[in-house]
Amino acid sequence: MIEFDLNGRKLALDETVVRDLRERALAGAGSSSALNDLAVILTRALTEKKPVTLRRVESRALERLLEPST
Repeated sequence: MIEFDLNGRKLALDETVVRDLRERALAGAGSSSALNDLAVILTRALTEKKPVTLRRVESRALERLLEPST
């Protein structure tokens, strides 16, 4: 599990979920600097495996990636 701090809210995600989120962030990184930054942060989180604090912009980008697709 990898722990995230989203503006004071704690969230723990399985490594496989974080890998999927990183891939989705990388896919959108060309059109969004927030997704690019998030992809870098998620890559570091997978490597270091320690709690990650996200800034507001990256937190919102992560929340958008976590929303169910319609």
